[in-house]
Amino acid sequence: MEEQLRQAKTTASPQHLREHIAIVRALCDLVLEEETKEMTVSPSVEVSPLSISQGKSERIEIGDDANGPSLFDF
Repeated sequence: MEEQLRQAKTTASPQHLREHIAIVRALCDLVLEEETKEMTVSPSVEVSPLSISQGKSERIEIGDDANGPSLFDF
């Protein structure tokens, strides 16, 4: 890439300049493509299984002044 940049800086022909810059651009695209592939492959997140606690389900005893098991029963 550096060699292509050096040649682009020293060339007098606009056509050769465009060719060298096109090569630099293609090399940059390749580097960016490889970095993108590494980024999509490398993030491996370890997923730990969730543990669900099995609590003892007890029904609350309702007193004489309560109307039912719901919070909205008055």
